[in-house]
Parts: sequence; structure tokens; C-alpha cells
Amino acid sequence: MAEKIDISERISYIKATENPLSADIGMVLGDEYLWLFDIGADKAALEEVLKIQKPKKLVISHFHPDHTGNFEHAVFEETFVGVNTFKYTHAGTIVEKEVFIDDGIKIHIFPLPSSHAKGSVGMEAGEYAFLGDATYATAKQGRVCYNASVLKEEIAVLKKLSAKYFLISHDEKYVQKKEKIIAELEEIYSKRDPKESYIWL
Repeated sequence: MAEKIDISERISYIKATENPLSADIGMVLGDEYLWLFDIGADKAALEEVLKIQKPKKLVISHFHPDHTGNFEHAVFEETFVGVNTFKYTHAGTIVEKEVFIDDGIKIHIFPLPSSHAKGSVGMEAGEYAFLGDATYATAKQGRVCYNASVLKEEIAVLKKLSAKYFLISHDEKYVQKKEKIIAELEEIYSKRDPKESYIWL
């Protein structure tokens, strides 16, 4: 059974699972719509989402199947995706610049540079920013690394957000302070070799 956890009166999420591998599904209760951040791959999680009788809008953080697996099994009023994700969904509004919507809570959808998945998208809702896997590293040649220039861009975007808390998918501590996450990324960036494109961990 999918586990739904309330963060605030309007913000909740369905916890990620390992088997099947399925990302956290963020949920924001707007006046008119239920805003979803990622849709996961676990059918039980989708069933939990569909219990909420409200028209739904979806923001997909990136194209990996644990974040998009349930996409074809539900109907959404509108879907927002990054350009790389569009290649997989073949549907949705491509987020190439910031989108601002007021639905009783201020929604801010934005492109998010990420080493983990090119063309990622984030979503702010009040004091919270859903980031998916965007703060994670990638793997090249069997080694874990960050793209140095992309990480620098990502830190700049994250610093400009007004949210106090970042919501990080697959992390046991889903809700984390903005300052903590930025400090961790800056620590990684400080280890870069100016002659290298990647920061090897």
C-alpha cells in the first residue's frame, strides 16, 4: 500500500518505493487543481493519487522511468515537462522558461540544470521546492561525477528560489532545509579541478 505523508495543510507526498522502483510523488492542493510533481511507477501510488477527486495538473521532473512510469495510466488537465522528457512522453507543455501560476498557493515551475538528468524541471509551491533527483550526480566511465559548469548553474538557480525547504526524491529525509542542500552542493563544487569538465567523487 502506498504511504501518503502530509507536510502542511496543502503539501503532501506519496513516499518512494524500492520495489518497484518508484519516485516520491509530490502533491500540492490548489484551490482549483491538485498539482502533482512526478507520477512515479508504482501502481499503488497512482491509485492513491486518483482517490483525490480534483482535476489534476502534472509536472514531471525528468524522464527516468521511476518518475514517469504511471504517466500513460492517468488523465491530466495539463502536463509540464522538460525538452528531454518530451521525447519520452510525446505530450505536455515544454518548460523552457519560468512559469508562474496562482491557484490559492503560488506555483512556480522552472527549468533546473542538473548533472543527473539533462532538461530537468523543478516546482516551487509556497515555502517548498520540489527538485526530484536534480541535485544528484551522474555516472561516467563507471565513476560518479557532476558536470562542473552545470552544477554551478544549478546552484545559482537554487539560490534564487524563495522556498525555505527543498524536497529531494528517494531521500529518507524528503524535506530538507534549502541552506543545507546548497551548502552540500557548494562543497562538491569547491573540489573541482579547473582543468576538468567533471568533478569526480
